[in-house]
Amino acid sequence: MNQQVLHVLGRATQDGQLLESKAGKEYSKFSVAVNEFRGEEIGESTTFIDVVGFNKQTKAATQKIKSGDIIWASGRPEAQAYMSKDGELKAKLSMQAQYIYAYTTPDKQSEKETEEN
Repeated sequence: MNQQVLHVLGRATQDGQLLESKAGKEYSKFSVAVNEFRGEEIGESTTFIDVVGFNKQTKAATQKIKSGDIIWASGRPEAQAYMSKDGELKAKLSMQAQYIYAYTTPDKQSEKETEEN
């Protein structure tokens, strides 16, 4: 059996969302930004990856994700080509996650606790 698996470590670009499909199935969704430094001459580049999840673990983790959190996700990658409004051909990378972990720094955790009080 062959299987593609993508592992992503980056920062959430938005709070996690729980949504419902037209068929009534609940799923989770958010986006991750992955920065890569390619040396002084080339500089830094950022790849944005849309993450969706359908199992209990991914839906539970997504409810805790806040914009800026460090995220590790693992799942099946999918590349899509599409036409922009300007008529330009573009590509999009997404993944159907099997596992999602959100790492919150102590400073961010204390900010969240302060906001709740």
